[in-house]
Amino acid sequence: MRFRFDADHDDLREAVRRPLADSPPGACDARAAVRLAREIGVYGLCVPERFGGGGFGMLELGVVFQEAGRAAFDAPLLSPVLAADLLLPAASFDSGSDVAADLLARIAAGELVAAPAIAEGPLGWDCTPATTATPSSAPSASTRRWRLSGVKDWVQDGMRANRFIVSARTADGPALFAVAANEPGLTVEPVESIDISRRFARLRLDGASAALLPVKDATAAVRRTRDRGLALLSADNVGVTGRCLEMATSWAKERSQFGQVIGSFQAIKHKLADVRLELEAAESACLYALWAAQEAPSELPAVARIAAHTCGEAALLAAEENIQVHGGIGATWEHPAHVYLRRATAGRRLLADPQALLEDLARIVEETVFVSTAVLAR
Repeated sequence: MRFRFDADHDDLREAVRRPLADSPPGACDARAAVRLAREIGVYGLCVPERFGGGGFGMLELGVVFQEAGRAAFDAPLLSPVLAADLLLPAASFDSGSDVAADLLARIAAGELVAAPAIAEGPLGWDCTPATTATPSSAPSASTRRWRLSGVKDWVQDGMRANRFIVSARTADGPALFAVAANEPGLTVEPVESIDISRRFARLRLDGASAALLPVKDATAAVRRTRDRGLALLSADNVGVTGRCLEMATSWAKERSQFGQVIGSFQAIKHKLADVRLELEAAESACLYALWAAQEAPSELPAVARIAAHTCGEAALLAAEENIQVHGGIGATWEHPAHVYLRRATAGRRLLADPQALLEDLARIVEETVFVSTAVLAR
């Protein structure tokens, strides 16, 4: 068990940081996005090599997401990574799905932007899909198409995606489907958000044609991907926290007031020290969640929620204190401090409600204690 990054991770970090260096926080840099997707292959880092991916693990993806958070990068990243994660069980199922394998290969190559469309209403990914799927006539089940009807909310990168991985309810229970962005019967609408470094959309499906993905347990697949997504969002929030601390510390060394730099004031020192402590805790929680996602999946439901809460709170505190240290200029549109505050605020709620995560964690801990007590009583 190794909770630190090595030289290879540092090389990856530098390779990712270079194309992001010239991108203003919150600005969409298409050239940087293409470099990350096609030259570095960040979409396919965790995709097995047999599907054209890099065959790496969650720690490597965590490096990428820390840098994305640090730069407040506005380009598809979380959405294609999570879409690939949802597709993997379908591509690996028995002989595998040609549709899923083809989409995986194209995502890994950076040729396709896919986005999960799971959330309905305020419950995020925790919802049981109300979107319905009905089979259309076809010579055989393998070539059958389905018709989807319903609404999907808060689809990240929905306006930039070529494919959607949609959860819907069938007569046999929840299932996952692949839907092309230009499919008749599908309407994609932009949705405004407080976060200007991420783009969201609403999907309206009115009999849109879709391909069924052969996933044995769609509910379990969605939960697994959501938990892995929480670990990656934790890494993003670690990047936000670190960058806000860097900005605040640098400004505290430059800005003078009453004949001395403001960094010499005890109140400013306290703010920066508090953020540093939160950053240390966030880094540890994030690394544990990334490790568990790869090596101990049974621990992931608990540690992903711990990391999501710890890192989310750290990012929010760091972004708020960054504005406080900068004073009046930190509250202006021209200064990037507000971009990080917006990203931290929205990131805490991206895949699940923060309060619901804590309630889930309490339930998981209670169940674990109950089982442990029962085992000891034998």
